Amino acid sequence: MSIKDIQKITGYSYSTISRVLNGKAKEFRISDETRKIIFDAANEVNYRPNILARSLRLQKTMSIGLIVSDIQNPFFGELSSKIEVRLRESGYSTILCNTNEIPENEEFYLQVLLDRKVDGIIIAPTHSEEWKYLEEIRKERAVVLIDRIFENSDLPWVTSENKIAAEKMTTRLIDLGYEKIAYLGGIPNTYINRVRYEGFRDAFEKRLIELPEDMIFFKGYSSFAGEEMMEKLLNKCPDVEAVFCVNNLVFFGAIKTVQRHESRNGRSIMMSAFDIGQYCNMFKRPLLCANQEMDALADASVNLLLDQIRGKVPQKNQIMIPTCVSDFRIENRT
Repeated sequence: MSIKDIQKITGYSYSTISRVLNGKAKEFRISDETRKIIFDAANEVNYRPNILARSLRLQKTMSIGLIVSDIQNPFFGELSSKIEVRLRESGYSTILCNTNEIPENEEFYLQVLLDRKVDGIIIAPTHSEEWKYLEEIRKERAVVLIDRIFENSDLPWVTSENKIAAEKMTTRLIDLGYEKIAYLGGIPNTYINRVRYEGFRDAFEKRLIELPEDMIFFKGYSSFAGEEMMEKLLNKCPDVEAVFCVNNLVFFGAIKTVQRHESRNGRSIMMSAFDIGQYCNMFKRPLLCANQEMDALADASVNLLLDQIRGKVPQKNQIMIPTCVSDFRIENRT
C-alpha cells in the first residue's frame, strides 16, 4: 500500500502525509489530531514505507547508532529506551550496541555503524579520553556523547551535574552525623568516577574534615566490583558508618555484603548511591540517592544529534543536566 491509499481515506495532501510519516509533524506544525488521522489510516491500509527507496532519495538511512557501556545496568537500559522512543517519534530507527565496558568493543561497533551508514551516533564512551579514530568519525557523522564525556573536547555532549550531586550527597551524610564515610568507586581515570570522587572529596574539604584515605576504593562499575570493594572495606574498616557508591550496580553488589554484615553484627551501615531512587522502596532501610533526570538526558542528546543532522546550529552544544539528591526514610534510621 502507498501514500496514495492514505490520501483517498484522509483527503490530506501527499506532502502532509509524507511529513507525518517521516516524523516531521512538529517541524511543520501539523496538529496532533491530523497526525492521529493519518497514522490511523496508515494502520488501516497496512502501510509500510519503502526504506531503501527513501534512503536513496534522501541520501539518508534514517537510522541512528546508540552505543552504551553496559546494557545490564538499569540506568543505561532506561536511558536507551527513552532515547529510542524519541528517535522513533522523529522518524528514525535505533541500532543499539553494548560495549560491556571494553574499549575494543566500542571501536568495533563504531566501525559497524559506519558500515551501515547510520545518520548519527549517540555514545556513552568506554574510553577515558577522546581518541584519533573518533575525530575521524565525527567528520563523516553527527556524534553526541552522553553521560560519560570528554571535558576538553569540542564534541557535543550531554551529562548530569555529577560533581555537584556527589558533593551534596556526601555533605548530607556528614550533616546526618556520620564520621567514617567510605567511597566505592568505578574505573580509575574515567569521567564519571573522577567527577563523583571530586564531589565526595570537596565535601570533606569544605567542612575542613580529613579525607578518609583508608576507606576509598576504585574497582569498576559492576555489582561484582561493588561486592568485592565492600568486602575489602569491612575487612579493613569494620567500624565504617556510611558508604558512598559511585553507581547503582556498585550499590547492588555492596548491599549484599552489608546486609550479611549487619545480620551478624547488629549494627547498620548507611548506604548512598547514584541512580537507586526507583529501587529504594525495595529496601527496608534508610537510603540516600542522587537520581539523574533520564527524560532531560534523552531529550537533550536527541535534539543535539538531530540538529547536527539537519544542519542547525544549537544555542549550546555541551549541556549539564541538574541532578536531584533525595533522602529515603532517613528519620527511621537506627
